[in-house]
Amino acid sequence: MVAKMLASLNKTKPFLGVALDDTSQDLEITLALKAASAAIERETNRSYEHKPYQQTLDGSGTQFLRLRNFPVHSVFMLKVEGKEQDSGSFVIESENGMLFRRSGWPCGARLIEVEYLAGYILPSDEAGAPEATLPENIQLACIMFAQMLLRSPGVKSERVGDISVTYDDSKGLPDVVKALIQL
Repeated sequence: MVAKMLASLNKTKPFLGVALDDTSQDLEITLALKAASAAIERETNRSYEHKPYQQTLDGSGTQFLRLRNFPVHSVFMLKVEGKEQDSGSFVIESENGMLFRRSGWPCGARLIEVEYLAGYILPSDEAGAPEATLPENIQLACIMFAQMLLRSPGVKSERVGDISVTYDDSKGLPDVVKALIQL
């Protein structure tokens, strides 16, 4: 199984100054893209891949219920307190992953089960692959973070005389990457 990446190898290479036909660094670049993609998904607490998802949610007590992954394309199944809900009983607000229900969602732990289709078509270099729908800012954030990982993989400072290396122990993504992935 190929791990998903939020940017394609061919789109990334020009940012790194690598010719498209140069395959000598493909493995390292691909690994950096996978690491950057995983970090971005962890930071945003969502998956960007276009596929079916299942969630069990707490009832919000409001008219809005936020699903983790979006945009939401369709809801296959929705159960509230174990009872299947009619698709006309709620409205999908696709772009922000919200389900709106005029009567409101009950308040309580793990009351709502949802199966839904959400996400974007991720970038791919494969021939015949569908065109990516993932927003450019997410792709660019992935490329920039991969570039940072390749240039200094955890090294904060170096010194040659008497050899000294300091590793970066900071947690999270660089500010420029965070700015690009803000909701």
